[in-house]
Amino acid sequence: MSRPQTSHFLPLPPLSIRTPAPSYRKPTMVTTYSHQPDRTITHDDSSMTYYRAAPIGSDLNYGYDRRVERDESVDEHLDGLCDALREVRGPGQGERKGGIITWRGMMTKIMTAPYEDREGWEMTAIALDGSVYIELHDPPEVRARRRNQQAPYAKQSYMGYSFESFSTVSVHQEQEEDWPEGWGGDVNTNVQVSCSVVRSAIGDIPLCLGGEVDCVKAEPGLPHPGLDKCVELKTNKVIENEKQEFTFHKKLLKHWAQSWLLGIPEIQVGFRDDSGILRSQRGFETEKIPRFIASVPSPRPPWTPQPCLHFLYAVLQLVLTHALPTDPLIRHPSGSVHPEDPLPAATVWRFSFIPRRGCEMYKVGEVGVDEGGRWGGMLKEDYVRWRMG
Repeated sequence: MSRPQTSHFLPLPPLSIRTPAPSYRKPTMVTTYSHQPDRTITHDDSSMTYYRAAPIGSDLNYGYDRRVERDESVDEHLDGLCDALREVRGPGQGERKGGIITWRGMMTKIMTAPYEDREGWEMTAIALDGSVYIELHDPPEVRARRRNQQAPYAKQSYMGYSFESFSTVSVHQEQEEDWPEGWGGDVNTNVQVSCSVVRSAIGDIPLCLGGEVDCVKAEPGLPHPGLDKCVELKTNKVIENEKQEFTFHKKLLKHWAQSWLLGIPEIQVGFRDDSGILRSQRGFETEKIPRFIASVPSPRPPWTPQPCLHFLYAVLQLVLTHALPTDPLIRHPSGSVHPEDPLPAATVWRFSFIPRRGCEMYKVGEVGVDEGGRWGGMLKEDYVRWRMG
């Protein structure tokens, strides 16, 4: 599909902006679900793990040769989030109409864009049943290029998963005698995924977001204690000089945005040395991170939340303004499409982020159900028929 001539451009806000930002409503839990080893989904907390502090001195290289990694060449789109919404759909449940349904990761990319000066991205938007669904436009060639770029950092990436294992307990994992102290089990990125679906809003724009949750603070075996007890886990190199400290403070922007968007109140950061040995650990209260950054002695803080919230609201407003009126249910009221009839085509939109400039949105065209059974190349056909039924 060729790129059309008509587009809509939204410039980045100035980093010095001081006008009040749209408020972000505290997220509330809609439901949770778990991934199993074969990537199937169960609507329970079977993959949920419980936090415990990792032993200082843990070797984050441990278990590297036994790791099992998810096949990143398989694009699961928004399937888990959509399946969860279908599972809980009822009066007053699920999403609020007139807003956005997407992964927390998409909102993080948009929200942190004012401070991203190197990597652009592109997302796809489709309207259905009163909401706009957003996902990363991530074709196979882009995923392959990203895997090649990330290959040299495989061990570094693994240390993050290893820190999670040392920091968590699973009621379904038996302790082996030869495991080091604190080890919670070998890394398998197919199954070590517990997800939460939340409702929130930025300004007057409703949001329904799905995202992975690393662990919860509760006694092992107890039911999910809620968002207020969720913990995000991160790793970082030991900070030894001012330059490394400044780099870490910049990284806190993404850490803050990820947790703030999903309503996770606590981030635990493990600091490792160059050999991968855990040397220290520090906890951060998510809501206090912007104030912590503002208090750092510096001519100018590395970031402030105002431009991030302004840009997130402006981008979503742009997307809703153009995409929402193309909802097929406006032309085909609920129940008018019979099970044996072909689905009306989806109107596919794209919006791209150009570092240091802003966001450009354009209409791609009308796309029906593709060879993979996805409407508009995004949503599963049976999910769309359920929405239109």
